[in-house]
Amino acid sequence: MRRWADAHGVTFAESYRRGSEKVVEILSTLRRNGVHMVSVYNLSRANLGRPQDELAAVYNASIYFFSELIPAHFDTGECTVRLHGDRSLLPREYLEAAEALESSTGGEGFRINILAAYDAFDELRVAHGRAEREGCDIAAAFDIPAVDLVIRTTAEPLLSGFLPLQCQYAELMFLATPLNELTATDIDALIAAHRRFPQRRGR
Repeated sequence: MRRWADAHGVTFAESYRRGSEKVVEILSTLRRNGVHMVSVYNLSRANLGRPQDELAAVYNASIYFFSELIPAHFDTGECTVRLHGDRSLLPREYLEAAEALESSTGGEGFRINILAAYDAFDELRVAHGRAEREGCDIAAAFDIPAVDLVIRTTAEPLLSGFLPLQCQYAELMFLATPLNELTATDIDALIAAHRRFPQRRGR
């Protein structure tokens, strides 16, 4: 997003706002392709060390995403939005918008997980505590299940801490196309390619 802003001579705020609109377009395309759950990497906990002007752009675009874009493009009675990460590290306005959306959704047709102030070690600690309390296997204590496909809009082959345990058998796609330039046709092609890919999961 930063690189796209620099390349196109726009502000961080404009780049991230366009990015939030693009994410909604991608989510709609994934749902049309029969995908039932998507996890969106909004902010890692490490990202919170970025400059405040950049974080403000991310937060404002995210609030727009929660309060306007998702309600306008999805039936909140048919989808569920859940926030994952350390909520104590997020600003009040962001948290209020995210939690308002969470409380207004509850459908089982399509689930959107938003990772914000997310850290894999935090997730593991929470899962461990839940497994101990409920007497279940730790694999069953994670809120987000195994991931089939990871799409990263960067040519750099890095997961950057995205759901590492859930991604152990995921197919990884690293794109040279920036997020803000992806199209529904691009996503259709990626899903079609993934469905042709052998899903052996180590077997």
